[in-house]
Amino acid sequence: MNMDYKRLGYFAGIGLGIIVVTAFIFSQIIFPIVLGRTPKVEVPELTGKSLTLAKRILSEEKLHLVVKDSLFSEIDPIDAVIEQIPPAGDKIRQDGTVYLIVSKGSATVEVPYIIGKSFQEAFITLRNSNLHSVVADSTYSDLYPVNCVVRSIPFSGDKVSKQSTVKLILSRGNMPVPDSLSTEQPIYPY
Repeated sequence: MNMDYKRLGYFAGIGLGIIVVTAFIFSQIIFPIVLGRTPKVEVPELTGKSLTLAKRILSEEKLHLVVKDSLFSEIDPIDAVIEQIPPAGDKIRQDGTVYLIVSKGSATVEVPYIIGKSFQEAFITLRNSNLHSVVADSTYSDLYPVNCVVRSIPFSGDKVSKQSTVKLILSRGNMPVPDSLSTEQPIYPY
């Protein structure tokens, strides 16, 4: 009985092998001969172009596009093609694939000018610049109303990594004037 399962496994393995070899022969030899091989086309230059334009160009050439990777680049704008495989000028079959490496843009961002803005405005401005914010301290200020940014660390204009945290020092408003009734005046005898 155990021998029957072993023989059955051998026959199943041989049958599966025959199917795989037959499928390979048909897909790589017989179908291309009967249907004709697709013509080769020259790979267009895509480096420096936007991803949208690269898709359009490859579609016109009947080529497929796959984004292989994306990297930070201080030179190339977001979604610009940095590298292509195969390179421009190589010939590949129509319906072939061109692999692209595209730019994620700069890894750094400039801290926007937020001095004098309300905390809410500063929070939104920083978030739109791919930065986080935290209130680090508050101080009295004659120049800025309550809850407006007096100072930021790092300062406006500094370059920092995306997703960095900017510390905010907010205004408490004007320094309170001492109450004349509550201050004790020294009493001098006359």
